[in-house]
Amino acid sequence: MLFPRRRDEALDEVAPGIYSARRTWGSNIYFLAGDGLVLVDSGFPLDAGMVKRACASLDPRGPGLMVATHCHLDHMGSMARIKEAFGSLVAAHPDDADVIEGKKPYTMFKLDLLRAVYYKALRPLYPYEYVHVDVRVRGGETLDALGGLRVIHLPGHTDGSIALYHEDTGALFTGDTIRNEDEILDGPPPRFTPDVELAYEGIRRFILPLDFDVLLPGHGEVIRSGARERVAALLEERRKGEP
Repeated sequence: MLFPRRRDEALDEVAPGIYSARRTWGSNIYFLAGDGLVLVDSGFPLDAGMVKRACASLDPRGPGLMVATHCHLDHMGSMARIKEAFGSLVAAHPDDADVIEGKKPYTMFKLDLLRAVYYKALRPLYPYEYVHVDVRVRGGETLDALGGLRVIHLPGHTDGSIALYHEDTGALFTGDTIRNEDEILDGPPPRFTPDVELAYEGIRRFILPLDFDVLLPGHGEVIRSGARERVAALLEERRKGEP
């Protein structure tokens, strides 16, 4: 059953039936609205109230499915609260699912002293909330959402990082594997990425062959057209910089 959509001031429509939250405390958050609602990433726990209101504006039933592009708290931090509110299913790659469920330790990163003090001071604002992963996707599956979301496994930023490709709209959700912050297209943040080269190899092998026009990154601005050409240029620039 389709519900009438009312415009929510917290959302922008970035592709047909795909909405992005305008402001979040954590990662970018995307909503796919069709015959049902799908959430891609969910920000920090502090984003839960906004996400619940935005979901209800698109579909009173809330999201039937939430997909975590990876296990970092700024991407899946509010999923426990959304699941509690709407009974949504959670999907993630098995290599990150145990972290999301609290069965495996969260990866700790070496930070400079200033950043370490900053994150420690803010830690009470971002409590880690574990959530059960109902659907474990390894890559190659197609999730039933707005005509289908193809799962692409892209390890490097985390072991279980994934991208999602929506062929009908030519849209690609990249999590942190590809970012577009301050209009600079880039790969995953090296400070928080155990294997940057593996991530770039995944982009070369599995992303570049796709026919996509819209790029929906985990952080930064959406690229609404010409995204594949931008990614190809990024890879070429990186290749030229290799010794």
